[in-house]
Amino acid sequence: MTSRILLPAICVLFCTSVAAQVDDADLKSLALSRQYEALEKLARQRLARDPDDENSLWYLAEQSSDDPDIRATLLPSARHCAKHRPQAARCESALGLLIGAEIEADGGFSALLRIGEVRAHFERAVALAPEDYAMRRDLQGFYIEVPGFMGGSHRKAAEQADAVARVDAQRGHLMKAELAIGDKSFDAAERELLEVRPYDDLSLERDEEAVQVDLGSAFLDAGLPARAQAWFERLVAHDSTSADAFAGLGRALLATSQPTAAAQAFENAVKLNPRLHIQHLLASAYEAAGQHGQAIDAYRLVLGAPAEHAYADHARERLAALQR
Repeated sequence: MTSRILLPAICVLFCTSVAAQVDDADLKSLALSRQYEALEKLARQRLARDPDDENSLWYLAEQSSDDPDIRATLLPSARHCAKHRPQAARCESALGLLIGAEIEADGGFSALLRIGEVRAHFERAVALAPEDYAMRRDLQGFYIEVPGFMGGSHRKAAEQADAVARVDAQRGHLMKAELAIGDKSFDAAERELLEVRPYDDLSLERDEEAVQVDLGSAFLDAGLPARAQAWFERLVAHDSTSADAFAGLGRALLATSQPTAAAQAFENAVKLNPRLHIQHLLASAYEAAGQHGQAIDAYRLVLGAPAEHAYADHARERLAALQR
């Protein structure tokens, strides 16, 4: 349905890539060490000095695209950056992330009209930075998750995995694992993940963990909560600083009727990353565990968090029932 965007000159690509790596160092270090508040503070400081700072825009979009207030402030900046820095891959990527999150939040017919924008921005980002794993990863995710009539494509998703594998065998396995997850070939996905050897490469370890969390979530979506629980338990045993792994474990425990343990897992996740929007899950776990006071507090937090507006009606319902 779409045509490939022509690659710019090799020299321009190379120079852009080197500059991005230099400017990216401090932000990347904070992201890898999971210092989320410090990352947001630095990114905002840098954007105040340079509104077209592609790396700051991209990290903020990656971290907070699901927050409607932050998204509303970032979208104009990302559009400006894409217009005034046409060789900046991360401006294009940030736009794709932000518009995609907006579409997911709004839903309805507007998604059909705007989904092409997301694809175009992700494709342009890959054209500008073809060896950047994050750009390839997001484009592959689009091709896997979106129906074919809206631009999704198994073949194009596989092409992204092959392209990454040619330059980075380790991350090639991650891309092939994501492809297998999309096909619900979970055993194949596990085999691909077993091939990854991060050793002392923290960046690769974080990339691997993101795919591991995706696989655990896929187990849950496929109605395999016990398998998901065992999977997430292994993840948190390996890395007790992963908020996403604890959140996944909480979902699995909730699905296997262990609400008290689920609440504890969600609490751990929020402590590790206060920006996770899982108060609705924490509230449900508290209520199911009979911890009504904590459930009321959590439901109130849902109502006060713009990023959780999709759960507001349910939160009001449950609050009314619990406060009778």
